[in-house]
Amino acid sequence: MARYLLSYLKIFILFPATVCFLFLSGTGRLLAAEGSQVNNPPTAGNWALGGLYPGASLKYVTDSKTAWELRVQSGSGVFALGPRYYRYFTQASNPRLFFGIEADYLTFKGKASKSTGYAGGAFVGGEVFLTKQIGLLLDFGPMYISLEDNKFSESASNIEYVMNMGVYWHFK
Repeated sequence: MARYLLSYLKIFILFPATVCFLFLSGTGRLLAAEGSQVNNPPTAGNWALGGLYPGASLKYVTDSKTAWELRVQSGSGVFALGPRYYRYFTQASNPRLFFGIEADYLTFKGKASKSTGYAGGAFVGGEVFLTKQIGLLLDFGPMYISLEDNKFSESASNIEYVMNMGVYWHFK
C-alpha cells in the first residue's frame, strides 16, 4: 500500500513541478534578464550534445517539428541505452514544448543478482533556450520497466514516473 501511495505522491509532486518550470521559463521569469530570451530555436539539420543526470545524449533535429536522440545513462548499478523520438508542439518559441516516446535496453547489477530488461514510455516537456546554442531540457512521463534475472528465474515489472533534466549544446 505504501508503494502505491509513493507512486501517486511522485505524480502530484513531479507533474506540477514540470508545469511550473515550463510556465515560469515561458514568461521569462526563470531567465536572468527579459532580453535574454532566444526566439530562434534549432532548425532542421542541427545536432545537440546533452549532459543529463546521470548520462549523456546526442540529438538530431530532423525537421522543424521532430527530432531523434540516442541516450546513455548509468548510475547505482543501472545502465540504460536507447533512442527517443520528439514531436514539437511549437516551431519557433521559447520554451520549445514537446511530447515523445522512448525505448531503452536496461541492465541492473545488485548485491545478489544481475538483471537485463527493457523500458518504454511516453513523456511531455520543454526546452528553454538560454542562448542560441545552450538549452535546458525538462520532461516527465510514465515508463514501463521490465527486468529479468535468469540465474534465479525471477522477473519484475512496473510503471514508474520518470523526470529527466539536461543541458544541451546545439550546433550544426
